Amino acid sequence: MSENLWPSMLVGLLGGGVIATAITMWSNWHIDRRARRIEHLRHQLQDLYGPLQFFASSNARLFELSKRFQDAYNKEYIQKEWSDAQETRERVRADAELTLEIANEYVELAIKNNEAVVGVLERGFALLEPDDTEVCSSFLVDFARLRVESDDEGTLRTPFEIYLQLGWFSFMPEEFIAAIDRTFKKKQSKLAELVK
Repeated sequence: MSENLWPSMLVGLLGGGVIATAITMWSNWHIDRRARRIEHLRHQLQDLYGPLQFFASSNARLFELSKRFQDAYNKEYIQKEWSDAQETRERVRADAELTLEIANEYVELAIKNNEAVVGVLERGFALLEPDDTEVCSSFLVDFARLRVESDDEGTLRTPFEIYLQLGWFSFMPEEFIAAIDRTFKKKQSKLAELVK
């Protein structure tokens, strides 16, 4: 071998090692970054968006069930002509009151779910996506208004004229339910894509 070949071989070996090391470091950085992203998504789903989606979808179903009871109440007790006989009026009144009580119990279950939602938001606010901040903030304000402006039986304490000027509050706005569902599904899809 010629003496000029040794330096070229040495430079080639050392240069190849540096390039291989750089490629390995770059590859490890991307693998670590992907692992951190997967962990963050799992954390968001487990500690924030999963519980929020569970309670929001449960509430949507409870509200729908309550509405079905109210619609049935309207059809059965408001739109029908009943006898004026005292016995009939008493039976109809008792059945109508029971129907409304049941419908309201479903709303009460949703309110209990809302208490859990507040806890989830308080514990997981750092995991909240910026796009969901406004809708979650509005939910919290509505929940505060419900607690402050209603008594323990759910009767409005705020004078009605003032309530009308302030505007109504929602037990859980449809926008909140839709936003949480949309973000939950988006994060599930992204996680599934990353763990392939």
